[in-house]
Amino acid sequence: MAQDSLHRYLFDGVSVRGELVQLSDSFQQLTGSKDYPAPVKHLLGELMVATSLLTATLKFEGSITVQIQGDGPVSLVVINGNHNQVMRGTARWNGELADTATLQELMGKGHIVITIEPEQGERYQALSVWKAIPWKRVWKITLPVRNN
Repeated sequence: MAQDSLHRYLFDGVSVRGELVQLSDSFQQLTGSKDYPAPVKHLLGELMVATSLLTATLKFEGSITVQIQGDGPVSLVVINGNHNQVMRGTARWNGELADTATLQELMGKGHIVITIEPEQGERYQALSVWKAIPWKRVWKITLPVRNN
């Protein structure tokens, strides 16, 4: 059975580092409690990966929340993760959603908010508004297939 994992790696001789994240258990726990449509599950998975990669860079104890809000059929997708890679999240949607819908078709116009909350110190928040900026996927989300 696959588990959650985060692997850091460095390339010798160059100033490049990378991280590989797998969130099988966390993803199943998050999406198993609610009957999310496939496109919403995919969005939750993408945001979990992004949040995991962001929390992996924390140099302090605390958490990061990544939240996307829009005026489309999916009005909210939010993931919170802490320095121990413990994640939680949810999404809100209305109506039927096409499996092939793009982020813009799902979310419409909206904004993304990233909040960094150290356990000690000040909270930081960044807000970005988008209208027609395409969301390019830079990671691959593979959803597990279960045979019943």
